[in-house]
Amino acid sequence: IGVVGIDAGGKTTLARIIAGALIPDSGTIRRGRDVRIGLLEQIPWLPTGTVRETLGAGWEVDAALDRLGMLDEADAETKSLSGGQLKRVALAQVFGKELDVLILDEPTNHLDLNAIQWLEQQIVSFRGAVVLVSHDRFLLDRVTTRMVEIDRGKMFIHAGGYSRLLEVQAEREERAAS
Repeated sequence: IGVVGIDAGGKTTLARIIAGALIPDSGTIRRGRDVRIGLLEQIPWLPTGTVRETLGAGWEVDAALDRLGMLDEADAETKSLSGGQLKRVALAQVFGKELDVLILDEPTNHLDLNAIQWLEQQIVSFRGAVVLVSHDRFLLDRVTTRMVEIDRGKMFIHAGGYSRLLEVQAEREERAAS
């Protein structure tokens, strides 16, 4: 599920509420018993220590770090990483967990083409549900089957990817104009 809307429209807040990182002002959130939810924050936080200490060891970790261009930084301290490097390590961390629901907030920020391709493969092969907050329309078109649009306090749900959302938006604007 892709989530789109204007900046400061509530997308990150919605993602954090779904993940359980924020409590809604009203209403209730129902989650299945023992559901495992992972959240990649727009600006990730990592514990103090090295990248390897954060992620653990194993060929899967090394493969993810390699595809994300971070294998040479495996022994670097997390506090010394740039914003883009933090995002890459946080991606490897969240995809390395056994999760039922994965919430990704602007996951392509600071990523190069190889890392974005790795991310797409991970999303497509993920066996659970994925909620993807993004302005990356190409990623949204390639990996989503449903879109949630937040527009001035209203929510619209559309079947299909980002291109279909644009078609439906145009139709809605035509109806409003007439």
